[in-house]
Amino acid sequence: MRITKSVFIILLLFLSLSCGKNNNESVNENLSLNEQIDQYIENNDYETALTLLEKQDREDPEVKTLLEKTHLNYGLHSMGTFDAGEMRTRMNNALVQFTEVLKINPDNRVAREQIEQIMSVYSTMSDRSPDPEVLEGLREIGMNY
Repeated sequence: MRITKSVFIILLLFLSLSCGKNNNESVNENLSLNEQIDQYIENNDYETALTLLEKQDREDPEVKTLLEKTHLNYGLHSMGTFDAGEMRTRMNNALVQFTEVLKINPDNRVAREQIEQIMSVYSTMSDRSPDPEVLEGLREIGMNY
């Protein structure tokens, strides 16, 4: 699947906005859960956001939405590396995050498109592929590569 020009522009805009953030900025714990997660995402502190969300009731629709949003943004952020040495690690992480999004919401088009985009790049490199456990996660959600 080819990435459309508008999706590519949005991705570049997201990456340019997120590159300058410092994930050591503190988040006000008196804010609502939604506001705290937004701040963690803005600070590119996805692990802390996910840790906070894992302590919540995962059946709560708001928590599900926040988990989906956090995993999606984490995946997009992981794709934002241009360091060839870290590329495989970052793409594996992106695939894991997008897989988590689709476990929460199988209809998330952005996550599905990004998985397809990453896997199409891998298909052009005969000597490279995602880690086996990443491929297993994709198979669990019905995406066989």
